[in-house]
Amino acid sequence: MRVVAPLCAAVALFAAACAPKGETAVKDSAATAAPPVVDVAAVRQAIEKANAKFIDAMIRGDSAGMVANYADDAVVMDPGTPASRGRSEIGASFARKIQAAKVSDEKATTASVDVAGDYAIETGTFDVTATPKGGKPTHSTGKYLTVWKKQADGSWKIYRDINNSDGPAPKS
Repeated sequence: MRVVAPLCAAVALFAAACAPKGETAVKDSAATAAPPVVDVAAVRQAIEKANAKFIDAMIRGDSAGMVANYADDAVVMDPGTPASRGRSEIGASFARKIQAAKVSDEKATTASVDVAGDYAIETGTFDVTATPKGGKPTHSTGKYLTVWKKQADGSWKIYRDINNSDGPAPKS
């Protein structure tokens, strides 16, 4: 009996020494822990609140208020223009749009929000009425896909944003 216990201990030490680097007989408790529970309804509510602030800023012609929803490293991919990268480029793009047309009405309807860790993917539709400088009001509908990223302070900011119109494609 006395020989068996030291022999078992020696075999365990030998097995641990021969295991590939980083592997042990006991699994890391973090690897077996359940992923954190995400309150998707709360994330969706935060996104919808941020969207309402964005629309309010757009109708007021406030490009700074519009860009407040975006992370520092955000990218906006609007149709017909190169991607705007970073808050500075995004803000300048919004300022040009505000100068070109006055938005009188906009609705954004969130269709879905899927959350994975610190990212949330929102899909939805928009309905907007805008009047170009010196022109007549135009109405447009479309869809969007927005990736939100959770910030260090717990807020959600737009990380990637793309949209397009339901109207016909421009003729080449």
